[in-house]
Amino acid sequence: MKKRIVLSILAIMMVAAVTACGNNKTSSKSTTDTITATAAASSGGTETYNVLTVKTDWEEKGTITFSDSGIDISGSGAAAEDGVCTITEGGSYTLTGASEDCSIVINTEENVKLILNDVTLTSTTGPVIYGSQVKNLYIEMADGTTNNLTDSDTYATDSTTGEEIGKGVISCEDDVVILGEGTLNITANHKHGIVSDDKLYVESGIINITSNGTDGMHANDLVCIDGGNINITAASDLIESEDVLVVTGGEITGSSEDEGIESKNSMYINGGTIDITTADDSLNASYYIEINDGEITVTSEKGDAIDCNGNYEGCITINGGTINATGADVPEGAIDADHASVVINGGTVNAEGGTNSQVIENGGEVNITGNTNANMGGMGGRGPVGGQGGGQMERGQRPEGFEGEPPEDLNGEAPSL
Repeated sequence: MKKRIVLSILAIMMVAAVTACGNNKTSSKSTTDTITATAAASSGGTETYNVLTVKTDWEEKGTITFSDSGIDISGSGAAAEDGVCTITEGGSYTLTGASEDCSIVINTEENVKLILNDVTLTSTTGPVIYGSQVKNLYIEMADGTTNNLTDSDTYATDSTTGEEIGKGVISCEDDVVILGEGTLNITANHKHGIVSDDKLYVESGIINITSNGTDGMHANDLVCIDGGNINITAASDLIESEDVLVVTGGEITGSSEDEGIESKNSMYINGGTIDITTADDSLNASYYIEINDGEITVTSEKGDAIDCNGNYEGCITINGGTINATGADVPEGAIDADHASVVINGGTVNAEGGTNSQVIENGGEVNITGNTNANMGGMGGRGPVGGQGGGQMERGQRPEGFEGEPPEDLNGEAPSL
């Protein structure tokens, strides 16, 4: 969604930003793009869900240095007043220094990259970084640096709409890409740690989030974890997408007082390592969960370890990977597909919990402890639990009588960034 929000309390900042400060120092980096393919098997098992083109051709706009005495800008495209740095031109900006009362507002239709270079920033009015309008917002942690961002307990409101300005420590109305070889520590005191009203991609970096408000990461559109080392402690969900959620790599660890990794649509796990402990469901999707690879250890203290509300045969489909799922006691369990069956075509699945859904075992190694209504072997062959089933299906193939399909729009590609 590309929308312009009128922020009356920041209006003076926007006017000041029209006139660039400091010296004009620009250069051009390599135009070579890095391509990251995010593959999610569809009903045919061969479709590509999304291709992200990471922008590397940046105009270096300058350096923004923060201190408790003010904000110093060397370069063009940004202005500062009363602790607010406003960026109105596309390009790459390096952020350094420390301040206990500051924020960054981006308002441009171009791409912006913020390079965090050992910054420690705290906001007393809302988000530390707020993308009011931007084509795509890149947050890059400089190699070997440690960066700390903390928001306020309460957020300022727009006097025109009465709505709070921002939804988290890093808050953007448009797409967000997190990358780099440094460390990012986020403390969220009011809402989310990192939030996008569109898509959120994590490509690399060490990301530690403590969310005392709501979710660690949240997006209204796609959430895609391609890499990085992510550790989250959250009052609500660890990572939530209001649409599709895809994990292709990286490492996700943490604990949640609510749910773990949640999709309001469908979830695809194609690789990476997940090791999380949650109060409620650890992996949860409204429509469909497909696991093709990865090392997954999920523990729910009061809910299901893996839960899908699709309620049709195969709404949870496992084609590979190693899954260790521990759920709570009756009526909860390790793997819950409501009143439908879980389809396992491969991989190693160890599930322990109170009540587990029926399993249609077409292959792989399956060990289930707890009460189930399972007809182990079901369609595609009657192999014993823990052994290979006869007539194993191909990856992505559905058993006879399968009525559900992943959403049709999963075959689309996101625009290049």
